[in-house]
This record gives sequence, C-alpha cells and structure tokens, in this order.
Amino acid sequence: MAEIGPGEASLSHILPPTEESTFLGGSAAGRIYRVLASIIRYHRLAARCESAHGGTIPLEHLKSFLSGWARDVLPMLRLQVECVGPITPLATPAIFVGNHLSYLDIPVLMSQVPVVFLGKAEIARWPVFGAAGRRAGMVFVKRESNGSRKDAALAIVECLKSRGMSLGLFPAGTTSLDEGRPWRAGAFKIARLGGFPIQPFRLSYQPLQKAAFIGQDYLLPHLFRLLKAGPIRARIEFGEPRLVDDPEVMARELWDWSRQTSGV
Repeated sequence: MAEIGPGEASLSHILPPTEESTFLGGSAAGRIYRVLASIIRYHRLAARCESAHGGTIPLEHLKSFLSGWARDVLPMLRLQVECVGPITPLATPAIFVGNHLSYLDIPVLMSQVPVVFLGKAEIARWPVFGAAGRRAGMVFVKRESNGSRKDAALAIVECLKSRGMSLGLFPAGTTSLDEGRPWRAGAFKIARLGGFPIQPFRLSYQPLQKAAFIGQDYLLPHLFRLLKAGPIRARIEFGEPRLVDDPEVMARELWDWSRQTSGV
C-alpha cells in the first residue's frame, strides 16, 4: 500500500498538513463523509452485537456486517462492480489471494464474499479505520519483523480454523499497477501446512489511473480526486480454488494469472 505518512495516529496519517483545510466542500467531500460515517455506524453495530453476545461477535453476524458494509459503501464510492465467474462454494474457510491496485480492492472483494484482511500494523493506529479493523478481526503484521510475521501466521490459522472466517490478502505486499514483482509465498506455505484452500481473484478498474493508489498518495486527497473524477468501473474475477502442493510454484502460477487480466 502507498505510504500514509509518519508520526502518531492522527489526521496526518491520512491527510498531508497542507491539505487539511482545503479538501472539504462539494459533493465529493459529502461522499467521503458518508463513507467515514458508514464505517463508524457498522463499527458501533458490531460493538453492540459483541456486547450482547458476551464479548464475541457470532460468525454469521460478523459476515453480515462485513458484506453489508461493503455493499452499502460501493455506491458512495461511485463503484460499479462486475463479477466474472462464480465463487465456488467451499466446505472450509479459504485464503483469498489477488493483485493489489488500490484500497478499493477491499470493499470490492468484501461485496462478493465476507472476508477479513491481512494488513500492515500501521493501519491499527489509524483513526476510525484501526478500531473498526480490529473489531472486524483484521490480522495486522509488521512486514519488517520476523517475529510479527510468525505471530501473523498463527493469527491467520486461528482466523481460518478456530473462527471459521476466510481471509483476504495481497501477496505482492504493496499496491502497484503491474504486479511487476513476483508474489511472496508465505500465504501459500501457511495454506499448505493448515490444509486450507487458496481462492485466487484478480481485479481491474476503468479508468485505472484514477482508481490506483500508489507511490506517495495520501488517502483522503486521493479519494477526493477519485470521487470528483466520476464513476469507476471495477471488475473482479475468481479462479478455481485449489489446495497447495508446492507453495513457490503456486505463488508464481497465480501471480502470472493475476497479470493476465484484460481490464474492464
């Protein structure tokens, strides 16, 4: 993912100081407000559900919250989603792996299937997003820390096996336009050891340059420009789920497959 900004958890993680007073106003700002309000609303609904059930959100309720929020937020983001190919029903939770172009990837995938996500540890400190992510069961990892990666592997297994939730992640580790660097095989190794299926997906957007979140982008200015640019067409395609035999080989095969998308 593109860098969000240094420092403690504050508005500066999302918005550069020079733009804190200039991004407000207009219909795009109103949509941004509604997006943030929807996150807060679902976070509060989940918190009340958690309290009513002794500190744990029942699985079906969590799935409903995740998919419900994603479907609610797509019109706010002016996203028109086309799903290509059915999602094969799975007897067990799976690890969903795909290419990573934008923060939009998350609601697009969640609108089709309820999943929690693997994300970088910095997100846990973001205002609003961090608290909502933790309650939703997001698995946070420090990419530079071997210890954190081991903890993340255990958390992934716990998410899939004990909680019964599928998990989405982006093996490239960061957003890019062309996925030019081969995918990391860590998720595939975890899937092989735990006997979890891998469910591949690939995403594309039109116009891609407006949707892509890369380089030195900041979240809210990028979102403001995106909403002013007009509707975005998103296309998500699912491949056949598979069990892992050779993690390195499968990571390479699905990386190649993800780059063959023809766009929307």
